[in-house]
Amino acid sequence: MKKALIPLISLFIFVISNGFFMTFISLVLEKKGYSETVIGSMTAAFYAGLAIASLGIENIIAKVGHIRAFSAFVSGLAVVTMAQGFWINAGFWLVMRLAAGYFTAGLFVVVESWLLLLGTKQTRTKLLAIYMIAIYAAQAFGQLFINIQYKDPLLPYAVAAMLCSISVIPMAIMKLQAPSFDEPSRLNFLELFKLSASGVISCFCSGLILSGIYGLMPIFLLERLHHKVHDVSWLMSVVILGGMCLQYPIGRLSDYVERRFVLILICCLMAAMTIPLFFARQYFLLGVIMFSFGGLAFTIYPVAISLACDKLHVKHLTAAAQGLLLAYSIGCVIGPMLAATAMRFSKSYGYLGYFVMTNIGLAVFLAVRRVQQESVPQEEPFMPVPQTTPIAAELDPRG
Repeated sequence: MKKALIPLISLFIFVISNGFFMTFISLVLEKKGYSETVIGSMTAAFYAGLAIASLGIENIIAKVGHIRAFSAFVSGLAVVTMAQGFWINAGFWLVMRLAAGYFTAGLFVVVESWLLLLGTKQTRTKLLAIYMIAIYAAQAFGQLFINIQYKDPLLPYAVAAMLCSISVIPMAIMKLQAPSFDEPSRLNFLELFKLSASGVISCFCSGLILSGIYGLMPIFLLERLHHKVHDVSWLMSVVILGGMCLQYPIGRLSDYVERRFVLILICCLMAAMTIPLFFARQYFLLGVIMFSFGGLAFTIYPVAISLACDKLHVKHLTAAAQGLLLAYSIGCVIGPMLAATAMRFSKSYGYLGYFVMTNIGLAVFLAVRRVQQESVPQEEPFMPVPQTTPIAAELDPRG
């Protein structure tokens, strides 16, 4: 477990940069007067790059080695991050965010595959838990970098790029045999959908919801809090911490209560929370609501993974997890555009309405599936699963 500490430190530093910069660019574009559609498209481009890379980037790593690959991806990410500071242009930034998503996927694959080598079936549960905590804690901490008073407009871009560069240092001084990539069993997307339509659609809707939060929640909060950027950064941290704290207890509940029912309950609660969220303008009340809202939103994906696992043979779990991640990634690409469209036409009403429609739509679908299809024995326990790359599925001890 001690050997896992170094790649996790590199991951933590890099995710701080990523979490900070994702929120920062939304706030910059809003300040420059760009529409919600443009802001949403940046998030969509990032997830498109991540999805494209995660389907085959491990081949590059296998050829050049983990440390060289990590260094290359970090350098590329630092360059595209700084480049955005030199020229604020929507078309240029779209290309840069697509590239950033590609390099980010590469960094995740390096760390995840390294942890896979270090872990055994007995220790992967602990590794996966530490990995998830590192990601959420770093994302939450990264939001606080927005509060720094930058005297030069290029400094935020430089800070994000420097954090990326620093993250390579722990990996560069570590000496460890590179992990090999085992070929998982084949399970095409159509077969997966037939076996667990509820799991696939739930993962897709999770992508719709979480990308809408990452991409446009800062803009919504900025309007709620009368353009107090300091408070926005803290509340975005609270959203992510909610996901970290509530994911496991809600997930464990799904081990004892039928998972589709748990997902329906989550969706109904999220839809109901949009009412006080719309009227709340007091900082503390907003914080409580955002903590709960984030906690529920981040739980949908891992519960959906567990739901799908209940119907699959153990040899198919890794391949299925990759298919479910693809469904999530598609949702992440589409979600910001839909949320931005709703927000453009009706501001806060439209943005919150987007979450209501998505959650109610998923709840209705799952309710119909419960009537049409009996539940199966829940033999596989809940396991928090990262929505990063297909390699992360290998860390799941159920596979």
